[in-house]
Amino acid sequence: MQKTYNLKLLTGGVVLILTLIASFVLQNSFEKSYLTFNFTLETFLLMAVAFILILQFKSYGKTASIILVVYGAFNILYGILGSSSLSNLLGSLELEVLFILGLLLGHVLFEIAVLFVLLHVTQPRFDMKFTRRFVIGALTASLILLIAISPLVTYTTLPSVLRMVCAILSIVALYFCIVQMIEEAPVEENKPVNQTSKKQEELKKLYDRGLITQSEYEQRISDL
Repeated sequence: MQKTYNLKLLTGGVVLILTLIASFVLQNSFEKSYLTFNFTLETFLLMAVAFILILQFKSYGKTASIILVVYGAFNILYGILGSSSLSNLLGSLELEVLFILGLLLGHVLFEIAVLFVLLHVTQPRFDMKFTRRFVIGALTASLILLIAISPLVTYTTLPSVLRMVCAILSIVALYFCIVQMIEEAPVEENKPVNQTSKKQEELKKLYDRGLITQSEYEQRISDL
């Protein structure tokens, strides 16, 4: 039983690394995107996931899913506790409420999606098609929410727009990789019965019963 190497995960992993690097450089040079808890730690965790998906070692899906569950939990915590840092940035309570609401809903949907993926790669409880559709639906809704609130924390300057575009692209690449992690479990092939060994056993029984001579036994063994 051997898994086929997933080229889509390879492509997604490479794109994720490139977009993460671009997003990190822009956020480090100008200002953070405010969509995730900490862009430095985020880059470290997601690049680890990207390399895991590129290598695709045994149980890579479980390892990557656990990291993503932890990453999603940090983002939910950021959505709950990070509102104080946005008061001065957004300028009004209404915009702050909208941003936090969209942020929390987006990250909660992400967390639900990666929990389903973790369940699928460890102890599948649902059909692959259902899991895939559910995860795609949850991640699509999460992406729409994060894109919708991104203009609230984006200035009309080129660097600000570029950092947000790169941040969104890295999220898209991550979501693509998560969907590609949902694979059909490899079917264990039935090992063919060793016909030669079976025939040798039958000949041995015939010889032991005296039904064939030693020369006949040796001749038939050599013919197998």
